[in-house]
Amino acid sequence: MYKILHFSGGVYKFDLLKEHVEDVGGLLIQERYFHKSRGSYFLSEEIQVIFIVPPNEVSSIELLAKEIKGEICEVEMEEPLKSDLISSLNIYNILCKAGGWITPDFIRMSKLYHSDNTYTSIRDNPYINGNSGPIDDNQHPDNLEQCLNLMLSLKVIEKKKKNDKIEYRIR
Repeated sequence: MYKILHFSGGVYKFDLLKEHVEDVGGLLIQERYFHKSRGSYFLSEEIQVIFIVPPNEVSSIELLAKEIKGEICEVEMEEPLKSDLISSLNIYNILCKAGGWITPDFIRMSKLYHSDNTYTSIRDNPYINGNSGPIDDNQHPDNLEQCLNLMLSLKVIEKKKKNDKIEYRIR
């Protein structure tokens, strides 16, 4: 099962951490910048980020965070939200592979959407190689709408209505 991590630290070299998380199959789901100033003097800038990462990559991410003078901690959250966030990673991968606007029905038909997220790395997932086709809907609870709404609220994806059908794509 994927881990949800919180990073807090300076923006200096943060792009290295962000790139590393994406390279190992993780996803940045929320990013906030804070500017500290006293009067008209700028003192510092801090960033707080939430990542979803494979469990076998947590130690490398923690090490890199320390190198760039940041802190990483695991986020504990209630199961429905945690499950939706982790399911969002599969949806994100489907949308990335599609490269354009797709319907929720296309997402439901993908084998990747029905993956159980228990593999240790995206590289180890047999579904990531693009095999898609009809799947028995009883294999996976249908929380697709919840996940899509969560991803919209986090500004990870965009939504549009075309010919009375709703479509989504990566921002």
